[in-house]
Amino acid sequence: MKSETSARPFWMLKFAISDLRSRISALKVFLACLILGVTLVAATASLYRVIEQSLLADTRMLLGGDVELEASEPLPDEVLAWVRATGSLSLVRELDTMVSGAASGEGEGEDGGASFVRAEILIPDAAYPLYGKLQLMPDQPLAELTSQKNDLWGAIIDPLLAERLGQSIGDQIQIGAATFRISGLIQAQPDRSLNANWRGLPIMISEAAVEATGLIRPGSRVDYEYRVQTDRNLDVWLDEFEQAFPDTRWDTTTFAERSERLSERLDQIATALILIAFTTLFIGGLGVANSIHAYLDEKLGTIATLQTLGLRRRPLVGIYLLQIGLLGSMAGIIGGAIGLALSAAAIGLAGDAFALPGSVDAGQWVALWLVPLLLSWLFAVLTAYVFALPALARALAASPAGLFRGRVQAASHEPRSWRIASYLLLAAYIAATLLWLPSPQLGFLFLLAVVLLWGLLEGLIKGLQRAARDLEDSGFAGRNFARRLALANLHRPDSPLRATLLSLGTALTLVVACTLLVGTLLRALESTIPAEAPALILYEVFFDQIDPLKSGLESLDPASQIELLPLVRGRLAAINNQPIADVLADNSQARREAMGDEYKLSYLSGNPEDLELVSGSWWSSPAAEGEPAFMAMEDREANQLGLKVGDRVEFQAEGQTIAAEIKALYQQKGLQTRFWFEGLLQDGALDELIGRYVGVVYQTDPAAKTSQQWLARNIPNVITLRTADWLETAGNLLNKAAAGLATVALVSLTASLLVLSSVVSVSRRRQLYEANLLHCLGARHQAIRQSMLLETGLLTLLSTVFATALGALIALPLASMLLKLPAGDLWWLGALVAGAVSSLALLAGLLPTLRALRLNPALLLREG
Repeated sequence: MKSETSARPFWMLKFAISDLRSRISALKVFLACLILGVTLVAATASLYRVIEQSLLADTRMLLGGDVELEASEPLPDEVLAWVRATGSLSLVRELDTMVSGAASGEGEGEDGGASFVRAEILIPDAAYPLYGKLQLMPDQPLAELTSQKNDLWGAIIDPLLAERLGQSIGDQIQIGAATFRISGLIQAQPDRSLNANWRGLPIMISEAAVEATGLIRPGSRVDYEYRVQTDRNLDVWLDEFEQAFPDTRWDTTTFAERSERLSERLDQIATALILIAFTTLFIGGLGVANSIHAYLDEKLGTIATLQTLGLRRRPLVGIYLLQIGLLGSMAGIIGGAIGLALSAAAIGLAGDAFALPGSVDAGQWVALWLVPLLLSWLFAVLTAYVFALPALARALAASPAGLFRGRVQAASHEPRSWRIASYLLLAAYIAATLLWLPSPQLGFLFLLAVVLLWGLLEGLIKGLQRAARDLEDSGFAGRNFARRLALANLHRPDSPLRATLLSLGTALTLVVACTLLVGTLLRALESTIPAEAPALILYEVFFDQIDPLKSGLESLDPASQIELLPLVRGRLAAINNQPIADVLADNSQARREAMGDEYKLSYLSGNPEDLELVSGSWWSSPAAEGEPAFMAMEDREANQLGLKVGDRVEFQAEGQTIAAEIKALYQQKGLQTRFWFEGLLQDGALDELIGRYVGVVYQTDPAAKTSQQWLARNIPNVITLRTADWLETAGNLLNKAAAGLATVALVSLTASLLVLSSVVSVSRRRQLYEANLLHCLGARHQAIRQSMLLETGLLTLLSTVFATALGALIALPLASMLLKLPAGDLWWLGALVAGAVSSLALLAGLLPTLRALRLNPALLLREG
């Protein structure tokens, strides 16, 4: 008896596998839908884990220390003494400049002039780095490589910068007024900035070599980054530091705070991507439901026969549950393996950008690769059961007596016990999803949005079915047989309307949203910006350089138009006559950020930013003496501090106080903004503090190249940025982002098309049978074809309208709030894409059915 009981599962498993092998071709859609969804889930999840481990494995190295104090001037001696008494200290000075790959006209580019590239000069001290290791080629000490030899100072540069300049070790580069020898390349920099490729690639030089460049003069912008290494508790360290220096004006950050911010941002991005992957998995689940429904329809006779021959219900249920589990497991392992392979390929293409530090131990290997594979398998199996259980319940509830009537039919509703099991399984699926997501809050909001959209969609489907029924009954179709049949097919119980809107409509929504976002950015880059932007942007222009700069540029191109704006950097000191330390006394991290942030202040008049007013009003009068100046504040800064029109603020700059009343709030105009001022004041309010200017030059791009070369040679401290270069870089980044979005959308759309193919496979036999039955009763094939085409046209129209409306509802707020770019007038582009894709998809499913109508009706009727 015991051996019989133990052998039963093996018998059931053997029967389940042999039964599957006989009709595995009918379940290709089942497997394909699951594999596509699981592939995206595994790829995004594993990629997120690798990036998270890479960036957060040792945040101390990214920050450079346990604590970083960033200032625009050297810290006072008493502060340095206090810090050294509590730990080790290292200083890195940073400044931006332009470098040339050739000196004295050597190494000219294609345009006849030397190539100039923006770079970030790093001047580390002897204690650098406190954490990690600086890897150089050749492997020699930093001090030795940056020393002076043969009257030339050494410079260690980034390999990508060397590639852009067309230089290598031993060649010369021009930095400011000095010529340097490339003495080495930076192979690995532990504290390398993540946005170095955008802002400027690093060059390391010695303290003694800085003066030779002539880049630092009174008023020059130099960042002083003091890194602290301490064994003390960081919270205690910060409290004691603030007590010792309560009026600090430095940006103080701990590695724990940096790790928390980075982790929070990564969690948000990863959750969004994983949710898109789960959306695709959900779409694939619809294909699972349709495919298993078609498979079980073919197995109804087998199920009834087995029951008639005496097979008990429990092993029968076990056999088909095993089949679903086997299929889900197969799809999960295949999809998970493909997803992990794609993730590994993406990491390989990224190079060292996301390389894991050191060797990966067994625990990390399990967390990075094995856990995502197991979770992919789990979600594949759960998805298979969640979507297949209702169809399986109805099939197993079929009455075997149908065998004697010539046809076995599935039950119209699943039994109550199966319905409860389905709900419990769905709850477990949702709970597992929320627990796995990096940001459960975003996941819950997504789930809430899905529930609301599902309810909206159900209401829409019922409304459309009622409208189709009313149109049919109202006489709209008249005596037109094709029109009446098409409307009837939309509201009948087994109508393809629900499956079409759920599968194709959902996927098209994602496609439309991606199309609108990418189209908005492309339009901004290719049309709006080139028409309105200057050819050259200038930073760090001093007062005594204005006249030489203007005369020099006008001599190169008399048609040049130059606009210069004053720039004053200040720190917020008080809000409504209360010190900022008191206003944010309850939030130490926010207080340190607010006290350490520098605000870029300028004048409103002559501002080429074309800012958009959010609230309040602009002014035209200059500042009144002895009164707080009117000020317009950038909306994000104001929102973070809870400021509104009418509030008063005070800034500290160059040891002086700037009092201002907020008269207006404005928002930056997305990609058209050049300087990102946080505050604009009345003319005259900053006159005594102005030491630097920023500006723009309107001229042709060839003239801008010549101007950039002239400025780099004659006024080397002025940093220049050609709009054409910026647009090229932004365009490259956008193309990569667009390719990523397009890939995700394509996978989702492929899953949707598979679902549609399963819908077609389920309904095709019914359509052919009914069509030929109508033909036998006197209906012409032409009228039947017209009704099918009309039904497909209506489904295409409804899918297009649904996807366009929902996709625009997602994309337009994102474009407005995040990109600050208008996208409402591009709705037609989303509608065009949705209409084209839905037409191709639905017509591709209809054409085989239309061709099948040419067969002998008697043959089709005999086959049932």
